[in-house]
Amino acid sequence: MSEVQKIRLLQITDLHFGKTPQCLVNHVNPVMTFNAILDDIDRLRWHEDIIILSGDLSGIESYKSYKILNKILKCRDKKIIWLPGNHDNVTDMIKYLKDFPRIISMALQNWSVITLDTSQRNSPVGYIHADELQMLERQLVKMKDKFIIIAMHHCPALVGSRWLDKHRVKNHSDFFKILSNHKNIKGIFTGHVHQKFEGICKDIAVYTTPSSCFQFEPNSQKYEISDTLPGYRWLHLFDDGTLETGVNYVSANLTG
Repeated sequence: MSEVQKIRLLQITDLHFGKTPQCLVNHVNPVMTFNAILDDIDRLRWHEDIIILSGDLSGIESYKSYKILNKILKCRDKKIIWLPGNHDNVTDMIKYLKDFPRIISMALQNWSVITLDTSQRNSPVGYIHADELQMLERQLVKMKDKFIIIAMHHCPALVGSRWLDKHRVKNHSDFFKILSNHKNIKGIFTGHVHQKFEGICKDIAVYTTPSSCFQFEPNSQKYEISDTLPGYRWLHLFDDGTLETGVNYVSANLTG
């Protein structure tokens, strides 16, 4: 009997880079913690795997953040799929992540990854604009014979934190209405909430991933920082449609 083959993907989210590599956010140096995560990936010999960077690559909507990130990714020879978050500027991302063009979807053997932009200017609330929804529908039709994962910044499900649940994708009903016509969707992978969450919404698995720098306290009523370590998510995609996923946390020098 032949062995079931698998593809491994990695998800890193909410990098929150500043204007310089020395900038701190909530007393954490996000460049140092991101590099520590890349070190952990290399230690596990996962350095050849594609990394999904799922938004808030900058924490202050600065083009300088993307220049720093582009340099790190190029020097470390990483394969990247990126998408924007509410702290990002898509125009600057395209311009300054110059060695990593925007990829909307990618076919990987029996699987396909589709990315969505859920960001709105000057708002922390997620929203999927009409052109994105139309693109999603086209991609799902095109990829009807593949197993699908969707990557986006904002979560379309409630995670149990009152203040963060207000940031849920506002038109989540439109999103799930499109998905309801497709039975090959294996998971939705998001960021924004700076914590691990796994749940089911409209019969589809939904995952959030910890930030690569700092975390929010789960099940909180208001903004509250957790002492949980930086983290990232791994995904194993098997050619029979099985998906396995988990989170690794990384002990790092947080402040430099």
